[in-house]
Amino acid sequence: MLRFFTRQGRSIIKRWRAASFWYDCRDGRVRKEGRLLLNVPLKCDGSGRVSLGADVSIGLEFAPMLADGRVRLQARGVDAKITVGAGTTFSNNVKVIAEERVTIGEPCLIGDAVLILDSDFHNLSAAGRHNLLGATAPIILEDNVFVGSRSIILKGVTIGKDSGIGAGSVVVRSIPPGVIAAGNPAIVIRPL
Repeated sequence: MLRFFTRQGRSIIKRWRAASFWYDCRDGRVRKEGRLLLNVPLKCDGSGRVSLGADVSIGLEFAPMLADGRVRLQARGVDAKITVGAGTTFSNNVKVIAEERVTIGEPCLIGDAVLILDSDFHNLSAAGRHNLLGATAPIILEDNVFVGSRSIILKGVTIGKDSGIGAGSVVVRSIPPGVIAAGNPAIVIRPL
C-alpha cells in the first residue's frame, strides 16, 4: 500500500511540475491544438511563435534525465516560428532554437538531447563575430522523421519524409526521403 501511494504521489508531483512549466509559457505566443502530453517541463520562450499540433508528447518518463529533462522551444526573434506537427514525440533535454523558422512534421520522433539550430548566431568572420549576427536558414523535418539521441541539426537542412538520423550525427546538408544518415557530417548510409 505504501509503495503504491509513493508511486502515485511521484506521478502527481511530476505532472504538476510539468504543467506549471507549460503554464509559464502560455502567453499568446504559444498555440496548442488538442492534447499536449507532458512528462518533463516544457519551456517556450523568445519573442516569436510556437505552434504545437494535437497529441504532441514532451519528454519520456523513462528516458535519461540530465538535469530536469526539460524540453526548450525558443523562437527568438519577433518573426521566428517553431511548428511541431501532430503526434510528434520529443525525448528529454531537447532544444529547438529558431531565429527564422523550424518546422517539424507529424509524427516525428526526436531523441534525447537533440539540438536543432536554424542560425549560426554569430558572424563567422574574425572581425564581426562579436557584434554581427550570423546567417540563418529554415529547417524542415518532413513527416515521420526519426532523429537519434544527441544529434545536431544545423541551419538550412531539410530531412526528407521517413528518414532516420543516427545517434550523435551532425546534419549540415539536406537528407533525401526514406534513408538512414549518420556521422559528422551526416551522410546517407543506406535506403530504408
